Amino acid sequence: MAADTNYWFIWLIYLAAGLVFYGVFWWLTAFKRALWVAYSLRAMMAALILTPWFANDQDNLLAPALMVMTLDVITIGTESLGRAGSPLLLAIVVAEAIATLLYFLLVKMDIFKKNINNR
Repeated sequence: MAADTNYWFIWLIYLAAGLVFYGVFWWLTAFKRALWVAYSLRAMMAALILTPWFANDQDNLLAPALMVMTLDVITIGTESLGRAGSPLLLAIVVAEAIATLLYFLLVKMDIFKKNINNR
């Protein structure tokens, strides 16, 4: 029971620290002109911070995929890179697609609002 409590408490600490880091990162990427770059960087960072993966092949406990991938490369070698790297890469691609779609939708809405205000 204590192990389960510690597991969730550690995840809570990790998510709180990730939220603080992401807030600072959001503030640092508040570009005025390169809006798509800001959206893209924010999406990639959110995927890197929030993507979980199994910490062990035999266990069902999750850990941040970036940490799992890094520790696998350090302890096992580069042949284990794909175990947590593949879902992390997929999460980044999906996040970038969503960020690009959101950017184009917001740009189109902004152009639509400007056309209505000019009438």
